[in-house]
Amino acid sequence: MPISDDGYHIFVEMEVNEHTVNMLLDTGASRTVFDSSKLKKIIKELALEVNEDRATGLGSDDVENFITEVKQIKIGKLTITDFQIGVLDLSHVNKSYKRMDIRPITGVLGSDILVKYGAIINFAEESLVFSK
Repeated sequence: MPISDDGYHIFVEMEVNEHTVNMLLDTGASRTVFDSSKLKKIIKELALEVNEDRATGLGSDDVENFITEVKQIKIGKLTITDFQIGVLDLSHVNKSYKRMDIRPITGVLGSDILVKYGAIINFAEESLVFSK
C-alpha cells in the first residue's frame, strides 16, 4: 500500500490462535510484535513477561515491552506453533494509520519469522512465500 509519494507499507493477513489479524510486514524489525490491547482481545488470559530489553523503533526510542508465547500462527500455508512474540503498545502507529485512512494493524511481522522460514517477498506479484 502506498503511504506517501515515495513509500510503501506491506500488509499481511495471518491467523493467530484462529483469529485473523492484519500485520505490517517489516524486514527491519528484529522480532514479531503485537499490540497489547489487540492481543488481549485474542488471548483472554494473556500471560506477559517483562522483557528487560527496551524496544526501539516504531516511532519511539524507548518502549516498555513484554514477551509471551502464542499457540499458533498461520501465514498462508505456513503454520508455526508455540512461538515467542513481543508485546507492546502500538496505538501511536494505529493513530497515524487512522489519519491516513489505513486499516489498523494488530502487530508487526518481523525478521525473526521471515528469516527462520526463508521468506521471499515478490513486489511484482504482491506475494510472500516461505521456502522452509
